[in-house]
Amino acid sequence: MLKTSCLLKRLNGNLLCTCRRLQNTTANETQSFRQRAWEASRQRYANYEHVHFSSFLEYKFMSLKKINPKNPTNYPPLDVVLEIERQMKPNDVSYPYNWMEDYEFYAGGNETGIIDSKHGTPDATVAPSTVPCNGCGAHLHCASSSMPGYIPSEIFKGRTTRELQSITCQRCHFLKHYNIALDVEVPPSAYVETISRIQDKFALAVIIVDLLDLPSSIWPGMQQVLGSKRPVFLVGNKVDLLPRDSNGYLSHVKHCLKQQFIQHGGFDALNIKNVSLISAKTGYGIEELITQLHKIWQYKGDVYLLGCTNVGKSTLFNILLNSDYCRPEASELVHKATTCAWPGTTLQMLKFPIFRPSDMRVYQRFKRLFSERSQRAALDKLRRDQAKETGATTAAQLIGHVGRTFDHRMDVDDAFAMPAGTQPITTLNDRKLEYREARWVYDTPGVMQPDQITPMLTTEELLHLQPTKMLKPRALRLAPNMSLFLGGLARIDLLQCSRDWVKLFIFAVESLPLLITETQQAEQVYKRYLGTPLLGVPIAGRDEKRLQRWPGLQCLKQDIEVQSSKTLTAQGRSEKQLNCDITLSSAGWIGLLLPDNSESVWRIWTPQAAGIYVREPSLIPLADRLVGKRIRNSLAYNTAKPFVFQK
Repeated sequence: MLKTSCLLKRLNGNLLCTCRRLQNTTANETQSFRQRAWEASRQRYANYEHVHFSSFLEYKFMSLKKINPKNPTNYPPLDVVLEIERQMKPNDVSYPYNWMEDYEFYAGGNETGIIDSKHGTPDATVAPSTVPCNGCGAHLHCASSSMPGYIPSEIFKGRTTRELQSITCQRCHFLKHYNIALDVEVPPSAYVETISRIQDKFALAVIIVDLLDLPSSIWPGMQQVLGSKRPVFLVGNKVDLLPRDSNGYLSHVKHCLKQQFIQHGGFDALNIKNVSLISAKTGYGIEELITQLHKIWQYKGDVYLLGCTNVGKSTLFNILLNSDYCRPEASELVHKATTCAWPGTTLQMLKFPIFRPSDMRVYQRFKRLFSERSQRAALDKLRRDQAKETGATTAAQLIGHVGRTFDHRMDVDDAFAMPAGTQPITTLNDRKLEYREARWVYDTPGVMQPDQITPMLTTEELLHLQPTKMLKPRALRLAPNMSLFLGGLARIDLLQCSRDWVKLFIFAVESLPLLITETQQAEQVYKRYLGTPLLGVPIAGRDEKRLQRWPGLQCLKQDIEVQSSKTLTAQGRSEKQLNCDITLSSAGWIGLLLPDNSESVWRIWTPQAAGIYVREPSLIPLADRLVGKRIRNSLAYNTAKPFVFQK
């Protein structure tokens, strides 16, 4: 009897579900269950016309617990979102009015007592000095606050040459202590003129390239300035920020770097004597670079660190300054170069003497590296196990330690015990007899590449776009006649496709918002949300004229056609590899994964149509391993760990 009653209850329940399903089908015969679920999810964007997806609203706004993800209602209107952002945003950085008190030689205001707290008091009647700034290399003066090397007359007047040698200019001082970039007038020809001095010199060119801005960080006219027979060390920086899609991804990155450099740099493959991947921030690859410099270049001539702006030349210069490549006694006498996210921090050449790699010194250095090998291997294994267990991105990043084999600096027990009439040595005198035959490493000013959009950005926007950890690919689905915005910096239109959807992988800093809209309404949506959190950069802030100065987005004259191709791995199994990359200047790049046997047409927009290139093969070809499954009723995929440990 009990079994019969349970069976009847189950039959009644199934009958009730069937009746409800038939009732819903009768109410709306034209829509399927998935279509109704999609329409229900679209209701969240009722206050944002023509917007199909916004990463800011989907992730950041939900993380603030302003909306319940289990019962998602409509997203609040734009004015409510702006008010919430305004309350959470910290106050803008202001100029410290007493910044001149940081200088040792500042004795107070002038006779009138009126001082510009931002610039001090310029005095064009005082002759400029020949002493370079310790941070950027520009000659110090007090003539004009808009010229490189400026310090106020309250500090500059009456200073001896020895006193000026310990002073940094106002621009370097603000960058180092307050992280504020001051505008100075430097014509582009001045950069080229400074670098062209080495054209007739027998020297090695260490060309540094930003792997996150490839090929826009390769200066196309460098071969003409340096000469066709110039020996080159090619160095790819910021490798620690690239996602790890396979165990052999570094070899693939090296191949792509060399291919792009030959294609866009104008050099021949014979010019390239070595290719290195480094991280000037974490120290990865620096010891191997020094070993290759000792092995290949030895002590034949000077070494010049070259590259576009903001690729990490000054950071590498500072690391080499405290390594086996610099003479030990010079490490404390040569001041470090100014480093900052703002491009063009080095305005003139800085230098340090190279430590001659004799056979005995090379052997002693080899003994030190060999003794540290087991310790480094144990540390790498520990960090790898930690990354596998916890999924921590910091544990999977590439790091390295730069040590010193030789240290001939004298230890002084009492720093104040000094013979009468003796003055401390605070700077390096390159005219001394011991430095006349020395070879030098020069930190050169960065060249403004026309494909870079960094000169159009403010300091706040540059810091917003600087990645601090390994890039995490974000994946989206795009249908024909849809457009994707990467903040306000780039726009991608899918004009035609032989299939219903295309999978895109976005490689950009995670704080840069993504927005999908209809192509026909893309221009209207861009104007409406530019300067708001939905597009992020450019940041309007309190500067009302910021958006007026913004040049907007322009497209290439010719659309990009991409065809799919199915590749096989060495094991013979099908592998989902990206078809190609499309670079978007300094904003990042996108990877395309088309269905098999399909074709697509794309239109790409950036400011002044700068930095748009098709890159084949893709830099991270197996990026599909680094994302999760597609979110139900959404155009986005779940994010995952930006690293894997597999072939």
